[in-house]
Amino acid sequence: MKKSAVGILVSLLAVLGFVVSPVWAIDWDLKGSLGEGKHKRYVPPVSNPLLNETPYITTEVRPVYIYHSFPSNTPLPALGPLGGGNTNILALQLRVALTERLGFIANKDGYADVNFKAPGLSDDGFANISFGFKYALYSDPERETLVTAGLTYEAPTGRLKAGTFWLQGNGDGFITPFITAANTYDKLGVQAMINTKLALDGDKNASWFHYSLHADYEILPDFFPLVEVNGYIPIDEANLTPFAFEGYDVVSIGGSNVSSVVSFAVGSRYKITDHVIAGLSYETPLTDDSDLLNWRLTADLVIYY
Repeated sequence: MKKSAVGILVSLLAVLGFVVSPVWAIDWDLKGSLGEGKHKRYVPPVSNPLLNETPYITTEVRPVYIYHSFPSNTPLPALGPLGGGNTNILALQLRVALTERLGFIANKDGYADVNFKAPGLSDDGFANISFGFKYALYSDPERETLVTAGLTYEAPTGRLKAGTFWLQGNGDGFITPFITAANTYDKLGVQAMINTKLALDGDKNASWFHYSLHADYEILPDFFPLVEVNGYIPIDEANLTPFAFEGYDVVSIGGSNVSSVVSFAVGSRYKITDHVIAGLSYETPLTDDSDLLNWRLTADLVIYY
């Protein structure tokens, strides 16, 4: 299974590389979906920044800060409940519009400081690195409608543990095909995303189906309150640990008895200038099964061309 998964990854990356390799032949357009005569409204989601990719093709730098609180009642074999705790994550996302429809994305990296209250489980270190491409399949600036598909690869470059258990850097990484779409109705903006995060080593990492829904409304000039829903559904559990949790979207523990989780986020975005928009959200689980999510604050600053 492991060799087969690696072969699939190599084949996918080879095809993707063949498509985008003649860089000299690309008609560069760093504004991508935005700019004169193109889409005028850009309000990307805030919560779930590692998996909820916007359909817009942009050139941007996006610093992200996440404060993630762990639930106190999550059981850990041999140690009892984790006792709660938190993690602080600092990341820097990068996107580059190669053409109006084709974009490069680097949507996961950064440094995490993990603090479980259970003894011996705290650590700090680098997260995995994820990168890939996305392509706008359908773009109608007049109706502000956009549909985009993409593929990313998450490499196991991280170095982060909880005691003897790997949180990042374990296994062979993931490939994540996704499709994402957005539309605008006057002052209302909506977006939906689905993806499948496929582990290349199914024994050490679980595979997941994710979805995200986003709605924002411009109640004042350049101010957009928003609501978001994020769903996480396991499709292939790992065999590394007996845990009934996996790590939400932050880490990957290799749990073998994990459940689906749905979360709700409320927040806002404020457009500081024509090329800078800030975001803040508060997120909490809606389901009884919360995995490792108690609550979360996410803040970012999108600086785009």
